[in-house]
Amino acid sequence: MDFGNPSPQLLHPVTTYLKMYKQLRKKGYNDEKAFRVVEGELNTVFESQRDDMRILRGAALSLHGDSYLDRAQKVAELES
Repeated sequence: MDFGNPSPQLLHPVTTYLKMYKQLRKKGYNDEKAFRVVEGELNTVFESQRDDMRILRGAALSLHGDSYLDRAQKVAELES
């Protein structure tokens, strides 16, 4: 999904949400209906971003855990 201009402020999903919401309000949608339509459209984007963050966090924790185990093994080798 295109989030607008290359400016970081305009790339944020909240900016996209507000833009879509305002467009629907201009078309005559009431507040609740506009919110539900935009929420439904952006939900897939939010879910994919959330899943990507879970994967990245898992990889970071795994990497940190491996480095901790490596250090513990080195310490154990040096002590023996």
